[in-house]
Amino acid sequence: MRARFLAVGLAVSVLACLCAAQPVAARLWKPTPDQIATDYVSIIHIKGTEGRVMINWVSSQVVPSPALKPILDKYVVVSIIHTRPGTGGSPTWDEVQGVQVTDGSGQALKEVTKDSMPPMLIGLIATSDATMRQSTQGNGRIYWGVWEAGPISACQKGKLVVNYDGEAYSFDTPLPSCGKP
Repeated sequence: MRARFLAVGLAVSVLACLCAAQPVAARLWKPTPDQIATDYVSIIHIKGTEGRVMINWVSSQVVPSPALKPILDKYVVVSIIHTRPGTGGSPTWDEVQGVQVTDGSGQALKEVTKDSMPPMLIGLIATSDATMRQSTQGNGRIYWGVWEAGPISACQKGKLVVNYDGEAYSFDTPLPSCGKP
């Protein structure tokens, strides 16, 4: 009986340590180039009391839809989420503003207005927004920005820089999945 209590106590202690170590992340085991690229185009910046910023570059190299690939080669699509710890453990969602996107030499990319976007891209963004609202009971906010790709290409040497909230988040290209067999 005493051994059982010790085992339960140890299990509870391990579980408590795991829960306290948030956020939990694991590395991929034997990742493929596609998996490495998918991981690379997502940035999570834990800013302590300033919250957490999550930036995703929706690149043609990580989207499985053949219909979206040519659109994502023509445009740079970025999503940003900025949350802060709220009372009771629920996050609060910041309104993301002031995003600027440049290439590696500091040249600003030309932002695309909603009325100039292809319908498929508008649908992708609308679906994502609806999913976010539904999964967060209407509290979640996600910023979507679309720019003309210009010199940015997922499979050519270069750099994409997303400037937000005093930080310059960068993505070096080519992505690992480029040139795969």
